[in-house]
Amino acid sequence: MIEKKWNTKHFQNALSLNKKIETSIKGISINTRSLKKNNLFLPLKGKRFDGHQYIHEAFKKGASLSLANKKNYKSFNLQKFKKKIILVDSVISSLHKLAKYSRKNIDGKVIGITGSVGKTSIKDAITLILKKKNEVQSSSGNFNNLIGMPINLANFHNNYEINILELGMNKPGEIKKLSHICKPDISLITKISDAHIGNFKSLKEIVLAKSEIFLGMKKNGTAIINNFDPYYYILKRQLKNSGIKNIINFGNSKNCDVKLIKYKYENNICRIFVNAFGKKINYCLKNLGDHWIENSLSIISVIFALNKNIESYLGRFEKIEAIKGRGKITNKKFNNKNIVLIDDSYNSSPKSLEASIQFLKRFGQKKRKVCVIGDMLELGKFSKKSHENLKRILENNNIYHIYTIGNEMKSLFNILSKNFTCKHAKDLNELYTDLKKNIKNNDIILFKGSRSMHLDKIIKKIK
Repeated sequence: MIEKKWNTKHFQNALSLNKKIETSIKGISINTRSLKKNNLFLPLKGKRFDGHQYIHEAFKKGASLSLANKKNYKSFNLQKFKKKIILVDSVISSLHKLAKYSRKNIDGKVIGITGSVGKTSIKDAITLILKKKNEVQSSSGNFNNLIGMPINLANFHNNYEINILELGMNKPGEIKKLSHICKPDISLITKISDAHIGNFKSLKEIVLAKSEIFLGMKKNGTAIINNFDPYYYILKRQLKNSGIKNIINFGNSKNCDVKLIKYKYENNICRIFVNAFGKKINYCLKNLGDHWIENSLSIISVIFALNKNIESYLGRFEKIEAIKGRGKITNKKFNNKNIVLIDDSYNSSPKSLEASIQFLKRFGQKKRKVCVIGDMLELGKFSKKSHENLKRILENNNIYHIYTIGNEMKSLFNILSKNFTCKHAKDLNELYTDLKKNIKNNDIILFKGSRSMHLDKIIKKIK
């Protein structure tokens, strides 16, 4: 996590404090486990916890100050820390104020990224490509909700040329709040899919919720939208309604500003040919899957939105690598067998799982493919159908060695044809034992599931 030094004047102004502050702050933290010396501690209150009970620990670890809700203060015997505690009506509202103040003082461009899939991967890729020639800071991990994004923004330094943030959501209205906090100069909507659809009435409602990123944008800013998406025209309408006039669209249709011409695979390298604003360019990606072709067009669009010379960045695209939990490929030794492990265990949705399976089909053509898939969560009433639809995807991509785990995946297992070699594991221990017994030398194994399925625990055991 980036840590910014706040002087007393800026801190007081941000929170409109009458109380004089005698100490400076270096960084803002909500977790005592990661808190560092001279951090400001924010004791957030959740359904199952209250951060106020950790204020004692925060000061032991060297926190210079802590906020506290006026209503909670007296319940936690904090009188001895009175001089180091600032009482506020709401800690979370104060966090948002700090983030807004930080944004107001940022000199460079702010890029806000939202979408159903690909936010973190694209954010990290943009950072990788741009940082060699530019001062770039980006949000940590996938901290992108109403707590995580403001924490990142509040910790951002003021003088970086490019500042990249993720905006995530669980329900309508959250992206709007985040957008008004970070006020993007450039907004990018990656791909919209049925991830987390259980929290929404329809896919259209997800599209409208993602389009809320336009509402907080600088009016002279640039919006980047995905022409591959079938909901492209809804986004266009929302842009018109929001008053944003600078638009870059990427895709493969003739009216795209950044248009895919063709691509071809050569020895685990994908060469991509693009017409970007009338300029013909080509660049290479490692074999990361067809979805990364789409991702790369969004990155090209960001570079153009920043008015950078595109040719000077093309050579860096080949340096993009999938990260842990999001498609990282490693050679492993498992029960004295040489295997290739594809770790896509961080999250799962119907579209992202389909992309992973399509990649698995093409990767290592002559080798046996094994697919370990756990439940896709947060699909609500669409869950059973979404899981059963995977049968068609597995058939179309010739994946026949399958392990399933989770209550939702049981419905898929029950309908798989006799042509599949498949096994449903009741728990992680059974899954690990079965894999250990049945994996063959040179197998390629894909692990894919929602984070709470804990497939990463199996991966850690495979040395």
